[in-house]
Formats: sequence, C-alpha cells, structure tokens
Amino acid sequence: MHLILDEKQSEVIFENEHIELQGEIMRQDSKLAVFRGNIKGNLQLICSLSGNEFNAEIDESLVLYFSDGIWEAQSQSKVINSLDVIEFFDGFIDFDFVLASEIESIRLDYNIKE
Repeated sequence: MHLILDEKQSEVIFENEHIELQGEIMRQDSKLAVFRGNIKGNLQLICSLSGNEFNAEIDESLVLYFSDGIWEAQSQSKVINSLDVIEFFDGFIDFDFVLASEIESIRLDYNIKE
C-alpha cells in the first residue's frame, strides 16, 4: 500500500508476515516527513549460534525519516543520520516495502535463541 503524504499527521498501520508496523507520520517540512511508531509481532528467525529456526517476539520502537526526492545530508541543517532516511518520490511512500525492509533487517541481524 502507498501513502500519499499531505500536510497533516496520519496514523499508519501495515501488516506483513505476522509483523505489524504501527505509528504516526507527519511532514516536517516540504521535503521531509518523520514516522514514529513501533514494529511488533512474531517472526521466524535463524539462531546465529546453532543455525536452528525459532520464533521471536518482536516489539521495537522505530523512528524513520522520509525524504521526498534525493536526500543530500551535506546540505541539511538538521542532525539526522543519513541511514535513517528513506527516499520516496512524487509524494508516495510505499509502506509495504518499508515493512518488508525492516523485517529483512531484523532477519539479517545477529539473532540468538534464548
């Protein structure tokens, strides 16, 4: 699903693979929007030590920045880590892609079955 970003704050809820992305997104200025929320649910992971699969309960807060167009960190006065900025174009944010990317990032992390 794509979100067309306007001037007001919007609540966002997306679900993929038993994981839910929920929060609020608000435009900071003409080119930058900020999402504040969390990602939670159950996810099948592989233990980095044993190689065995296990279910993990995910519940993490998340702050992401979205740039309408190419983000040029050098020209910005805002102190934002460039790795936290996702570029989108024409006012459309693809939250399905964002959620899938966050899930993949969790899977690629060093996960240990407790």
